[in-house]
Amino acid sequence: MARGARTGKVLQIAATYVGTVVGAGFASGQETLRFFAVFGNHGSWGILVATALFVVLGVAVMDLGHTLGAASHQELLIHTCGPALGRFMDLLVTSFLLASLSVMLAGGGAVMAQQFGLSTGLGITLTAVVSVVTVLFGLRGLVAANGVVVPMLTSFVVLVTVGTLWRKGLGPLRLGLQWPELAAAPHWLLAALLYVAYNLILAVAVLAPLGATVSDPSVRRQGGILGGLGLGLLALLIKLALGGHLPEIGRSEVPLLFIAQSYAPSFQVIYALVLWAEIYTTAIGSLYGFASRLSLLRRWDYPLMVLGSAALAAWGSQAGFSRLVSLLYPLYGYASLIFLGSLGLSLLRRRP
Repeated sequence: MARGARTGKVLQIAATYVGTVVGAGFASGQETLRFFAVFGNHGSWGILVATALFVVLGVAVMDLGHTLGAASHQELLIHTCGPALGRFMDLLVTSFLLASLSVMLAGGGAVMAQQFGLSTGLGITLTAVVSVVTVLFGLRGLVAANGVVVPMLTSFVVLVTVGTLWRKGLGPLRLGLQWPELAAAPHWLLAALLYVAYNLILAVAVLAPLGATVSDPSVRRQGGILGGLGLGLLALLIKLALGGHLPEIGRSEVPLLFIAQSYAPSFQVIYALVLWAEIYTTAIGSLYGFASRLSLLRRWDYPLMVLGSAALAAWGSQAGFSRLVSLLYPLYGYASLIFLGSLGLSLLRRRP
């Protein structure tokens, strides 16, 4: 593989990894606020732990996916968790993918309604249609979409952080301020583990089959390392931006929108587009993973499964964005710790 093509493949893998993990919670700033920023200086240690885990486990998932020739997340879950627990985790992950798709469609509808004046139903439909069209192209569609969207998010986050530092300087950044009542978990380390667990278990549905398609181990590993580091850097930048607007930002539903509004109206519109794009990248990852697993389970036609899955998720999204997030994500986060532990033990067993 030529050097330019090799570098391009590494960047594609990294962008796909980042795009699959980030979504409405990340791009809004809520995840960084509740899992890291509310713990003050300890939250920075949490980001460091999460980054290390994203690097090591992301590479491990792609390597295992290649070794197993994974067509979906099923093969990897049974290999790491064993037959009985693996089947349970397969069912859990498959249901979580559908739940995540419903959450993302609801989020897409909410953004369209709040920022562009469309009805929530029309926003959900538009998000679903664009997701279906992308996923019908398979992994190629996911890789191409993330290659465009992830640089957009990165540019926005860097711009917001630089703007905050320019206007406020390092001194006023209240990075040590703690808000335990807003925390996603009682301890910063548990919060970091939960954050990695529920995000990685979603990413497995894409990373495992992606790893199976990349024969060069160094490309897989460099892509996984770059993707994991990218996730950590983005979380740290968002934490810095949030630190410049605490405590007033603590009760904001969409913290980064709060910051964007302080710049200019046009910047707020740009943010809304970036947020929707990140919702879209997570939606296509969840839709691809769910439809692929279902088509393998029953040997049903893949395009039919994509359309049926999107329709089912659109129906589920009627429950509303905030309600779905508050109900489902904590449940799946704790359950995903089982997979995190099993994957860690699998890595230790593979060591010479």
